[in-house]
Amino acid sequence: MVRQSLIALSLMFGAAAHAQSALDYPSIWTCDSNKFNWYCDQEEAAAAPAPMPAPARSQEPAKPAAPRRIEIQDIKTAEQMRVELKRREDIAVMSPTEKNLRDYLELWQVVQDKGSVFADNWRRVVWQNPDLDYTLKRPANNAAIKLFDERRDQDQDRHLQQLAKEHGLIFFFRSDCPYCHAMAPTIRMLAEKYGIEVLPVSVDGAGLPDFPQFRDGRASAAAWGVERVPALFIGSKTTGDHAPIGFGMMALSEIVNRIFVLTGTKPGDQF
Repeated sequence: MVRQSLIALSLMFGAAAHAQSALDYPSIWTCDSNKFNWYCDQEEAAAAPAPMPAPARSQEPAKPAAPRRIEIQDIKTAEQMRVELKRREDIAVMSPTEKNLRDYLELWQVVQDKGSVFADNWRRVVWQNPDLDYTLKRPANNAAIKLFDERRDQDQDRHLQQLAKEHGLIFFFRSDCPYCHAMAPTIRMLAEKYGIEVLPVSVDGAGLPDFPQFRDGRASAAAWGVERVPALFIGSKTTGDHAPIGFGMMALSEIVNRIFVLTGTKPGDQF
């Protein structure tokens, strides 16, 4: 009787120990998927590492197929002719036997013949269509070139004389620059011929024999983008706008031509 009572009490205690009550609470070491825990007494199954991918087999790049031989009578397009001529040339260069050279020269002669026919038809079309003849704009024969140059010189002279009324030249130089010394007489001749005013500007604070009176430009040269001398600019006397004519030593004809092109023509007119 006593033994049965002990067994029953033991069962009741065990059931009570496992029963949920207000005093029961989960362990702070227990993992909870809904809460954050610093520690977890339940070991999570380690994720199996992903299998390493098998190293890719190195594949050599496919070699381009050699161009297929095209017989001359089978060539129908200019592209086929270019490809076949290059193929035969490569073979002849690498193996210059009589057979390979003859093979190349046979097609080369065909190319020359076709080029001759093309050039001959080109000139026939140009001669009969004046709107396609560039020599009417820019002469090619000596007599026409002479007349063209004379007319151009007259246009340049008139343009510079007109330009000198409202514009002047700004000549940047350095006293120890041999090219500046050599160009200074040219600038003076230009001023005398066209009556254009010249403002000499020294970038080292000293003058030249042709321009003993000068403006000190040591502070303004950088602002004007003058990094090399001699440098020549043209500027408006009324607005102060200016533009470079050129850098380095220039002959008189070159300076006149540049001024005329830059200030008196549109791109393409005189080219």
